[in-house]
Amino acid sequence: MMWRILLWMALAAGARGAGSSPPPLIAISLDGFRWDYCDLHPGETANLRRLRQEGVTARGLIPVFPSNTFPNHYSIVTGLYPAHHGIVNNEFFDPARRMFFRYFQASSVHDPAWWQGEPIWATAIRQGRTAAVSFWVGSEAEVAGVRPTYWRSYDASTTFEQRLAEVTTWMRQPPAQRPAVIAFYLEETNGAGHRFGPASPELVAAIRLCDERVGRLIAEVRSAGAEPNVMIVSDHGMTEITRDRTILLDEFIDLKTVQIDSDGSVLALRPIDGKADALMAALAKLPHARAYRREEMPARFHFQDGSDRIAPVWVLPEEGWHLVTRATFERLRRRFTEKGYLAGDHGYDPALASMRGIFIAHGPAFRRGVELPEMENVHLYNLMCAVAKLRPAPNDGDDRLVRAALR
Repeated sequence: MMWRILLWMALAAGARGAGSSPPPLIAISLDGFRWDYCDLHPGETANLRRLRQEGVTARGLIPVFPSNTFPNHYSIVTGLYPAHHGIVNNEFFDPARRMFFRYFQASSVHDPAWWQGEPIWATAIRQGRTAAVSFWVGSEAEVAGVRPTYWRSYDASTTFEQRLAEVTTWMRQPPAQRPAVIAFYLEETNGAGHRFGPASPELVAAIRLCDERVGRLIAEVRSAGAEPNVMIVSDHGMTEITRDRTILLDEFIDLKTVQIDSDGSVLALRPIDGKADALMAALAKLPHARAYRREEMPARFHFQDGSDRIAPVWVLPEEGWHLVTRATFERLRRRFTEKGYLAGDHGYDPALASMRGIFIAHGPAFRRGVELPEMENVHLYNLMCAVAKLRPAPNDGDDRLVRAALR
């Protein structure tokens, strides 16, 4: 499209005028950090609030559907909707491969066949730059034959201090080996939100910890002699759920007649006989939920075209309700003993305010003291490319953030 050509011409001109490589870009994900946490907890977010005040922020970052971790992290770094990058949920089925993708299985996350599109680290490497990733979704697979220059397999036992030292080592490399792009992931607010709920003291402690770690990470990069461009985002928000707002799917349909691709905050089903009419009639009786055929889902979900990995029937519970099998209910009850069940969740309609994430951008490339309206996260990839002076790969975003956020 013409705007892509004009954008690349502007970036190329800026690169020629600069005469040197731009400052490093650091994308930091705070998993499950809701858009309003800084305002709700000002005493725990001094670093984030300062960066927000001095840079660019937004009223919220709108996730792609479903508002879960894997599809959204990969949309942020590719600029693609899930139907186009292939990671359509945390768990899903591929009819062509006759296999399930499971976010918690190394065999899934390491397999290049699941991952499509071009993540920002591959864009940098293809254009002669270096890139480093610390636990971002998608970085463990060789996507289109490219891996990050520096990366490691996800290991929850790796401490933040170890990862911080690794970033410092990267930034102290000679200029040719120093990363132009770093993607860094922090999980704490997501885990606390699930286990204790978004209004819990434990969640507040996790917010404080993430804020401290963001401050330490930026300080370490500066100590290595670089003033970074920083983009702080989250993949989704969080809403409260309770055990008494759970619907058991077993009470409404015969589970032997369907394949369940996922359940919980969003339900994806495949009729065993391939016929959806009887299934849709049964699902119409569900309370606090609405069933859709894939082709009838809201256009804003961008599910009408693209991958066969998108199940033919989807059910969206109302906010705060869970739709699960009895087996899933018992598993979650046993796992989350603090509240007797999962206390917070995401995955719901991205139009809900509780599903919105955070966006803060700070550094020499960004304007100062700017607040933008809420925006979809597919536009972030083009912004990152502009900051790092890279030519974007084809994607579903546009240049609205490039025009609104950069100096």
